[in-house]
Amino acid sequence: MGLGGSIFFLVFGALLVFAVTDKAKQDVEWLDLSATGWIFMIAGIIGIALTSWYAQHKKQLRKEVHESYQTARLARRDAIKRADAANNPVRQKRRDPMADERQAAD
Repeated sequence: MGLGGSIFFLVFGALLVFAVTDKAKQDVEWLDLSATGWIFMIAGIIGIALTSWYAQHKKQLRKEVHESYQTARLARRDAIKRADAANNPVRQKRRDPMADERQAAD
C-alpha cells in the first residue's frame, strides 16, 4: 500500500468520523459511516507502521549486503597481492607489445 496510500486511508477515515454531519449519516442508513471511518483510520495506521518497518528492514538488509560485498572484494584483492608477491601466475601483468620496440629504438 505504501506511505501515500496509508496516509490517504487515515485522512479519509478521519473525514468520515469527524467531518460528516448527522444529516449525511442518516441518508446512508445501511452503512455506519463512523465505524467505517474508524476502520479506515486503523488500516491507515497499520499501513504506516508496516511501511516504516519494511523500509527499516530493507535498509538493514542493504547494509549487510554491502558489507559482505566489501569483505569479499578486500579478500580477493589481498589474495591477488599475495599471488603477485609469490610470483604466482594467477594474475600476470599485461605486457605492452610496443615496449620491446621502444627499447630497441633507444
